[in-house]
Amino acid sequence: MSQTDDVSYSCGSCGYALNLTSSNRAISSVGSKYSKSINKGLISFLAIDPSRFTRVDEVNCLAISWGRHGSRTKLLCRKCGILIGYGYGDSTALCGLDSPTSSYKKIMSLHLDCCFSITNHGLSFVASGCPSLELVSLYRCNVTDIGLETLSKSCSGLKDVNLSHCFLISDHGIRSFSLNCHYIRSIKISHCRSVNGIGFQGCSQTLKYLEAESCKLEPEGIRGIVSGGGLEYLNISHLNWCIRGHGLATIDTKFLAKLRVLNFRLCRTIGDEDILTIAKGCPLLQEWNLALCHEIKLSGWESIGLNCHNLESLHVNRCQNLCDQGLQALRDSCKRLQNLYLSHCRRLSWTAIEMFKCLRSDVKIIDEEIMCIEPDWAFKF
Repeated sequence: MSQTDDVSYSCGSCGYALNLTSSNRAISSVGSKYSKSINKGLISFLAIDPSRFTRVDEVNCLAISWGRHGSRTKLLCRKCGILIGYGYGDSTALCGLDSPTSSYKKIMSLHLDCCFSITNHGLSFVASGCPSLELVSLYRCNVTDIGLETLSKSCSGLKDVNLSHCFLISDHGIRSFSLNCHYIRSIKISHCRSVNGIGFQGCSQTLKYLEAESCKLEPEGIRGIVSGGGLEYLNISHLNWCIRGHGLATIDTKFLAKLRVLNFRLCRTIGDEDILTIAKGCPLLQEWNLALCHEIKLSGWESIGLNCHNLESLHVNRCQNLCDQGLQALRDSCKRLQNLYLSHCRRLSWTAIEMFKCLRSDVKIIDEEIMCIEPDWAFKF
């Protein structure tokens, strides 16, 4: 095709010239794959004019069994910012990262969710090739403590780590983040069956967000989790019972002072003594989920009313021992309460609920059970 027959391409949104012509299209391997891409409206070019695009590096890794992984760069129109397409480098797959290049050193966020076949060796290449990482999600990956130790040492600037459903890790791996990542601010370890929390002992004061749903936390582990003193959000819902108890009542309250959101849903062994300790030690507490906490009785509800002066939202769904007197204590003392999630509390009378509505018309009673109370300011993975 001659130059005069070239077709020039522009942004379909704003008409901005992209300096792409049909003579530069990648057609060297014309075949069935090429025909399919054309039918889908996809056109490939051998090269682009970088001055015509805004580039955003992006790395994704889907499950290896799907056969789709690698790195790509979003190509946005320099004028209007609309997505034009994607640029691809070499065929290096980040799941193996056989030959890390300098481009990977700028990557700050990496999601390897459900990469079931990723190994500690592969993760070590990721760590060595991406030293600038601040966020990494290893949700449902089969990595072990060895991989986590390498990751924490190579990427000491890590801030946000998702290890949910990583069944092969233990507190030894968690300990490596406490020792090596001094800017860590959020960790998810939900459903990590071998983590009891001890690895968090001596964690950084920068740790503000922790999710540990359905974990077998030991008393020393819970004390380790709060040892940094910087936690603002803590989720230990569905706390699995252990023979030594959970030790909440023995926590030094000076480590709880910054907590604003607590999720204790389905913590069926938490009692009045534990509630008193938490209520006294968390003066900034704004939201507390106590749904299905059956061992909280009158003195526990009274301690919440007397000490939680900043409480705005309280979840008490299906609490078997919330009685009329307990609801009255909440009504009379929680002056800043705005939302009360209340349903199926069998010891509450209709009269007590109607009296609450009458005397506290400023409080919205919500007949709905919420499992996740992650605050808006929390770090998203």
